[in-house]
Amino acid sequence: MTSVTSSRTPSSPTHHANAERQWHLVEVLANCPLLFDIPIAQLDEVAKDCSIVSVKAQEHAFLEGEPCRGIWVIARGRVRLYHADAQGRQQVVSFRGPNYPLELAPALDGRPHTANALAMEDCELVFMPRAAMSLLAVKFPITIRNTLDQLCLEVRQRDIAVAIASLRDARGRVGCTILQMARQYGVQTQSGTINIEYRLTRQDIADRSAVTLETSIRVLSDLQRRGLVRTRAQNIEILSLEGLRKLSECDECELDCSVFAKPRPRPT
Repeated sequence: MTSVTSSRTPSSPTHHANAERQWHLVEVLANCPLLFDIPIAQLDEVAKDCSIVSVKAQEHAFLEGEPCRGIWVIARGRVRLYHADAQGRQQVVSFRGPNYPLELAPALDGRPHTANALAMEDCELVFMPRAAMSLLAVKFPITIRNTLDQLCLEVRQRDIAVAIASLRDARGRVGCTILQMARQYGVQTQSGTINIEYRLTRQDIADRSAVTLETSIRVLSDLQRRGLVRTRAQNIEILSLEGLRKLSECDECELDCSVFAKPRPRPT
């Protein structure tokens, strides 16, 4: 994460608190891919139009169908984007972490939110109103390209998720979900395994893979028996990447899952 430091000297506790909040906003914005290429000095002005919103674990930042008044960026924590039906069944669209924007399309066209945003833990989100987004695009046209790049990435991810849910069996769906999460949040350990640094329950895996909880438990147990993964305390560790890829038929698949990738760092 790009670090932003301030040389300002506060003259009072209130001033100090306001300055800290302002520079926290700048630091979050600096690491959001939509605002790459904007000089950090200019982000101080951008931050004045933004606000920080705290969302407690298991509370929603917004609901599907609610009016969208701007864009949200995760400053801290994890957010689950999902659809839900009247019977309470859920389909996860994406799991998001720090620096990720939420729901780009509604933020751009002003239509209602297309998904629910649930905080999986206590979160801090940065909110930028649509009016500020429009002014930003005029002043810094590079943000238009950055936003289009991010929007295309999200569309491709959703398209692949739909294709897998339609064309793969339950084991293939769960396997693909784990592999995609590994691309986004996986870290290689000293022993050569891959640890997914994003806590996921079996229900999370089920909702992301479009299978039932019982099926998710059964498939994960089978993967563990095969020595492909290890799960403990909502943590998933891939013990054999090649084995999991083979079981998920990745080599025969033409879908480009490289769109599931770690957030790009801010260019230096």
